Amino acid sequence: MASAKEEEELLKYFNKGSAVSRDIGDEKRDVQDNNAGVDWQEVIFNSLAVLGVLSALLASAIEDSFIVSFVGVICMIAAPAAAIKEIKLSDMESLRELMRRMKGEVKRIKNGNKKLEKENDELEKTIESLQEIEDSFEKIAEKQGQNVDTMVKLVEEFKKVQKEIEASIEAQIVQDLITAITTADKDGDFDVDDKEIAQLILRLDTMEGFELNEKLFREKWKKTDKSLSSILEIVQNLMDANVPEEENIFNIRAEHLLPRELRGL
Repeated sequence: MASAKEEEELLKYFNKGSAVSRDIGDEKRDVQDNNAGVDWQEVIFNSLAVLGVLSALLASAIEDSFIVSFVGVICMIAAPAAAIKEIKLSDMESLRELMRRMKGEVKRIKNGNKKLEKENDELEKTIESLQEIEDSFEKIAEKQGQNVDTMVKLVEEFKKVQKEIEASIEAQIVQDLITAITTADKDGDFDVDDKEIAQLILRLDTMEGFELNEKLFREKWKKTDKSLSSILEIVQNLMDANVPEEENIFNIRAEHLLPRELRGL
């Protein structure tokens, strides 16, 4: 059976997966807050642009010269263009910072998946050991004729092991779901358009361990702002035990991933 420490680690990663959508929204707000301090630069550039245009107009009005008029026109074009470029560069810096933080978040999730895979391998070894124990008990029962009460206790013990394994598999399914959703944004604009949502649904349909209610998923998606964080919030439906079965978008079928020996116990 899985130890208390293993259960604690699985629960911790499960809770981390449920908080990813909130973390992404917080990252986006943090970047905007960090960049709020450079707004004064845009004000200066915009003011200089307006001053340049006004100076060009004033010079053209005072000095009736082709050269002055020509230079004035150049200033009226160049000054607004420089201000617009500065604003775009500022926006690009914000986007780069957000991309960097998003990549860090995806990396953290991938590392969590690797740890879950390692723990899953250890659970498989535990299952093999339990199978050997079961075989040994069967032989003992055949030789010594153990009573029915003892066998019932053994079955109950195996059921407990099955529930622990199912809980571990459910945590891994949630992590896989989050990874699939965070990588659905192919163009990196943090919005999931119709083409990307269709590809995401196709990928979710091919994943094992749960059944996707595509119709309900699309309805929920259309009611959101179609951002990546709003799609991740839909996954919280999976972790709410109070949601009626007919309203479940993701129906966990962890028993399908159990080894054949533990199914139907």
